[in-house]
Amino acid sequence: MPTLQHLLLPETDLCTDADMYVRTKRGAYSSIADRTVEFPPGSSASFDTYFNTFPVAKWRQYTTVREVSFELDLAGRFEAQAVFDHPYRARRVLTSQVVEGEGGCVSFGPVPLDQLGGGQLFLRLRCIGGQGVLRGSRIVAAGEPAEGVRLAIVMTTFRRPAYVQANLDRVLAYLRAAPDIAAQVQVLIVDNGRDLEVDLPQDAPVRIVPNRNLGGAGGFARGLLEVRRAGWATHVLLMDDDVSFHPEVIGRTVGLLAYAASPQLCVSGAMLREEQPQLQHEAAAGWDPFAVHPWRPIGKDVDLSEEENLPQNDVDHPIDYSGWWYFAFPVSLTADNPLPVFVRGDDVLFSLLHVRSHAITANGIAVWHQDFEYKNGPAAFYYEARNIALVNTIAIDGYEAKHLRKRFLALTMRALLSMKYDSAEATIRGVRDFLRGPEWWATLDHEAVNAASRDHQGERMGELPEHARRMPLWQPRPAPLQQVSILLSLLTLGGHLLPASRTRQGPAAVSLQTRPITTGLWRDEIVYRYPPTGEGFVVHRDRDRFFALLKETARTYTEISRRFAGVRDRYRAAYPDMVSDENWWRLLGVPHSQPEGVAAQDLSA
Repeated sequence: MPTLQHLLLPETDLCTDADMYVRTKRGAYSSIADRTVEFPPGSSASFDTYFNTFPVAKWRQYTTVREVSFELDLAGRFEAQAVFDHPYRARRVLTSQVVEGEGGCVSFGPVPLDQLGGGQLFLRLRCIGGQGVLRGSRIVAAGEPAEGVRLAIVMTTFRRPAYVQANLDRVLAYLRAAPDIAAQVQVLIVDNGRDLEVDLPQDAPVRIVPNRNLGGAGGFARGLLEVRRAGWATHVLLMDDDVSFHPEVIGRTVGLLAYAASPQLCVSGAMLREEQPQLQHEAAAGWDPFAVHPWRPIGKDVDLSEEENLPQNDVDHPIDYSGWWYFAFPVSLTADNPLPVFVRGDDVLFSLLHVRSHAITANGIAVWHQDFEYKNGPAAFYYEARNIALVNTIAIDGYEAKHLRKRFLALTMRALLSMKYDSAEATIRGVRDFLRGPEWWATLDHEAVNAASRDHQGERMGELPEHARRMPLWQPRPAPLQQVSILLSLLTLGGHLLPASRTRQGPAAVSLQTRPITTGLWRDEIVYRYPPTGEGFVVHRDRDRFFALLKETARTYTEISRRFAGVRDRYRAAYPDMVSDENWWRLLGVPHSQPEGVAAQDLSA
């Protein structure tokens, strides 16, 4: 019977937090070395965990699967229970039976899904004989899928060979152990650095394509162009290069797509934090185009090691945006390619225009990725200021100059009042470049613009002096005093109108993404620190630069009012050409009559 989900256990190079995989009692334990769960007599284990619950609600609503069974690779005598966990009701045992094995496969079930509501299914085992061991388990479907899935994994990379090699090693090992999945998966690595060297077996289903560096957008566009041209794949999985993941999530994704009730189903993988692997950054997101910060991450900061969080984490929420750190969709969904924006915003617009109601998330399908807060800085703020204005202009009816003015003014003034002058300058430059219109975009040298956006020497993450690492983080004053401080900060422009003699208090340390408009009121130095690593940067008051940038802010604010309507109309008219195959082949500088790249096995094979 087709496998929908395999048991996952902790791994040293991914995650060793056992509560993400199995909860043990009375001496049972997960052996990382042996990849087993060991059971002394009378001990038990429960798999009500992020990676091992089965998301019944998603399979019932979005697929044709109506009955599943467990197959257990175990030795010993156990009481096995299939338990259903509803987000708003008490747990209940659906079926219970004694199973016994000597190292082979033992079936347990079936469990009819139609009798269940929204919630999750999980396995519970209690050893009732002598010593016992569970080497693995899988959840299988009762019937074959109606349609075959051929999944092309497109991973864009720029000089991160260690990440790419580790990911390829894991994926290829998984495919060797799962030949049914291997027949449905091929890998395309788009190498924007044009210097990638990795070790691959001769028959690996991997193709490496050297590509001009047009950022993540250019890499994913090249991947889509190559996949469509080859004609082999029914679905595409877009992935960042700097992620880590259990390759089992690929098999789970293939299963959802193969049994999908709708041919337009898309699967959005959650992003977990590399630095704190049990914390979720987001499981897809909403989008508020009229807000200063439009991202509305779903499930942000949920601790996935806590069992009580899991049922609610799998409840459906309206999805506007699916990040391309892990996103699978049918090739037939659209002929559009990403916007040529280099980085930031390409996946947002693609989602807003083409994905939305078709995307789902599911507990257990996720990757670990470095926290975006760590990556933020002037270069990122330039792209966000420029690209998010473009995204909203194209995708959102009713997006007007007043909305862009509001966001621009809030971002620049918060940065200026926080002594983050490089960030303010980057935001100003981003909005001005947006106002140049599609004519400027059509002639853009993306690599040169990217180099310029990274020219700022300040406000970059790095090692801090020891005293700055040890400083306690500044805490806001009690509410009444804080309100007075905010008023004083606004009246004195963050202390920039005060004489130098009044701003000589010692430095204060704040968390990296804090907007401390009151912290610097009486001081000339702020330490921005990222608590998980202790890294950060230091800023100093510069009154001359503040007033020069304030003048540029006022000038740009006026330009938005004057130029936005015309620019908006021209962008909307230019959009079809911006995302067309012809435009992307031109930008990439590749004649598209012949595939390019080094192939162990071509995608069209």
